[in-house]
Amino acid sequence: MENEDISEKSCSVVFSRYKKESDDLNLKIYGNRIVSQKEIKFLGIKFDSKLNFNILVDEIKERGNKRLNIIKILSNKKWGLNQNTLGNLHKSLVGSILDYYFPCLNSFLENNIKKLQAIQNTAVRSILKLKYDTPSSIVHHEAFNKLELLTVSNRLFELSERYVGTGLSHSIPLVERLVKEYKEGFESRYIEYPTPL
Repeated sequence: MENEDISEKSCSVVFSRYKKESDDLNLKIYGNRIVSQKEIKFLGIKFDSKLNFNILVDEIKERGNKRLNIIKILSNKKWGLNQNTLGNLHKSLVGSILDYYFPCLNSFLENNIKKLQAIQNTAVRSILKLKYDTPSSIVHHEAFNKLELLTVSNRLFELSERYVGTGLSHSIPLVERLVKEYKEGFESRYIEYPTPL
């Protein structure tokens, strides 16, 4: 019975940008076939077979927009909340979603990052009472100066930098190895094309 439970709770996904005949593998655990799927959820994060994370972006947008509605309601003058409080509320309700998914978000296409930035822009317009047609560059500037909110891409960079820094300061072997391999790959590109300097 225990072996059956393992195969029922297991599934396989072939991660590839191309459709192949081998996508439906005949994998087994204790003689029981493992079901092949196009997507899988692991620690609350959906991974699709092409690793483009479009499904995840849609899920994040949906969750973010639901929480954004709370911010829109509370930014109404009758609640009497100041901009700083509303900015912190945004960081807690919406920013926390982005922070949780940041390892995956770093591999998102720029178009998907823009979709997530749109949620933050709407929140900032609501909190700061900016007009709907206020250019994004002004929204980003005001968000940083008045609410201390980074753009989504800058926040992801900050989280990545912090993650790597912490990993290096605690001598975590995986992080050290990744940084070493990155540096070697980076340096090899420049050795092939030497500059006069």
